Amino acid sequence: MVDPRNIIRTNKRTLSLMVNAKGELIVRAPYNYPDNKIFAFIKEKEDWIIKKQNAIRSNSYINPNVVDYNVFLFLGKELTPLISNDVKEIMISENKLLIPAKFSADKILAKVEKWYRKVAEGVLVERVNYMAQKLRLHPNGVTTNNNKTRWGVCDNHGNIAINWRAVFLPPNLLDYIVVHELCHLLEFNHTPAFWSVVGNVIPDYQILRKHLKCLNYLILLFRKE
Repeated sequence: MVDPRNIIRTNKRTLSLMVNAKGELIVRAPYNYPDNKIFAFIKEKEDWIIKKQNAIRSNSYINPNVVDYNVFLFLGKELTPLISNDVKEIMISENKLLIPAKFSADKILAKVEKWYRKVAEGVLVERVNYMAQKLRLHPNGVTTNNNKTRWGVCDNHGNIAINWRAVFLPPNLLDYIVVHELCHLLEFNHTPAFWSVVGNVIPDYQILRKHLKCLNYLILLFRKE
């Protein structure tokens, strides 16, 4: 039996499982959901849980300081958080993430997430539009999203959405994600023709793809479920 770190009771009607960036199992269940049914569901999903936990725990790329929110990432750079009386809003100063002292300790992560989302919307949409213009491609729409498993998506209507957490990544990996999704405008499926198009733009895409896979734990950050 795989025991969860804890069981969080919520107003939601559904039972959900999540393995976080530390490899811990988080369970959310309705207030009146019986414990025996919760543990039966965990048992049913045990193979999936163990697979997820093993993948995370064997990943040597995982930065424990990032997972514990002792440092934050922005375009591949580590930023040390610093509580400051001199700023009114969250901002970057050299290698520091300045956080207003007015924020209560229990609200800081939520405030940082809100800041990330706002900044990401500008940075990521601008990057997609820049690369689209460079490649002479025309997405129908460009947004950011909160996808649980993917860095980017392109739907069959030509709409592109990039996971806001992509602002954690170094610029070369961010550009790989952007180009990957833009190339779906030319070839929707992951066919040899698709990878040929990607390779024409980013010759070392295979190396970047492997590196990005090692950083997939970052998609698990700032998640409540």
